[in-house]
Amino acid sequence: MHLMDTTQISVLAEKYLNGNATEVEKEALHNWYNHVNEGDTEIVVSAQADTLNGTKARILSQLQQQIARDKKPDAPVVPMRRKWLPWVAAAFIIAAAGTYLLQQPEKQERTTAVLPIAPAGNKAMLTLGNGTVVDLNAATDGAITEQHGTTVNKQQALLIYDAGNSEAQPTINKLSVPRGGKYRLILPDGTKVWLNAASELQFPTAFTSKERVVELNGEGYFEVAADADQPFIVKTNGLRVEVLGTHFNVKAYADESTTNTALLEGSVRIVTANGNSSLLKPGDLAKVAADHNISITQDADLSLAVAWKEGFFAYRNADITVILREIGRWYDMDINYEGPVTRRRFTGKVSRSYSLAETLSILEASDLHFRQTGKKIIVLP
Repeated sequence: MHLMDTTQISVLAEKYLNGNATEVEKEALHNWYNHVNEGDTEIVVSAQADTLNGTKARILSQLQQQIARDKKPDAPVVPMRRKWLPWVAAAFIIAAAGTYLLQQPEKQERTTAVLPIAPAGNKAMLTLGNGTVVDLNAATDGAITEQHGTTVNKQQALLIYDAGNSEAQPTINKLSVPRGGKYRLILPDGTKVWLNAASELQFPTAFTSKERVVELNGEGYFEVAADADQPFIVKTNGLRVEVLGTHFNVKAYADESTTNTALLEGSVRIVTANGNSSLLKPGDLAKVAADHNISITQDADLSLAVAWKEGFFAYRNADITVILREIGRWYDMDINYEGPVTRRRFTGKVSRSYSLAETLSILEASDLHFRQTGKKIIVLP
């Protein structure tokens, strides 16, 4: 049987449920659905999963009836073994007043405009120590520049700093990723950094001080090269995140109410501007509010915090404004509301590789309504 990824599955399932699938596509979906191993199906688990049994049974029954109608009269109907529909990776579970839905919309005229908006791509601008700005989208692979003994190389969507053996005074560089962009960076000490959309990192061309200090605005994932004699410091929003060698994520957007640090490996200390501090251990998610209060969730599901790095939007009981802020950064769109904001909470996971129209169609299946005007998403009552 041909192996299909979740994107192919979701596209086939949508066409199938809308009545647009060809016979070949129907057969491919039937074969996958009936023979794929249980563990190969993406399963989204809700915190209130005990209320879902009735919903799952009803929806699976509907799909089984559709497949039964499509099969030839003499062909047996194979019992459904999946816990969720095969396109669950491209759908949201909607939690509203105890009601959970998992369905695609009926075939109807879309409320979004047809202007195609692609997902974020590898875009960034590099500002050198002398003020020169390099458009990394236009730069060819290879050595971009040499600054005080440090060579900067570009390899596709990766920027690599090689400090060499020079003892010259380092200079400060800035990597700026726009809305609708993403980029990767290897710092002079070997630390790996992933930058999300609408993010900026300032760093020296060589780490020659007692501390390796960088400054972050936005969101970044760090895999810090270990060096016990030279701690790595991330400054952001008045905080210091102090590490020796570890894997962690910092989310520090100006339009978010808290600055979040998720620790996957190692140990980090969070220090606020007024001197509050907390030592994190792996599995901790620390949130720092504007009043410098630090709240820590232990054994948190950190897959949600780093889903962006893996290419997904992922949420659990999230407010729609949180979801749309992230969508706005990723697709470089402004979000406007024409009425009261829904108080429903959303849980789910969807690929960031989808176009804006595809992503909005998933939300529209949750009885949300949008109008796209140029670079604006209008959220309708």
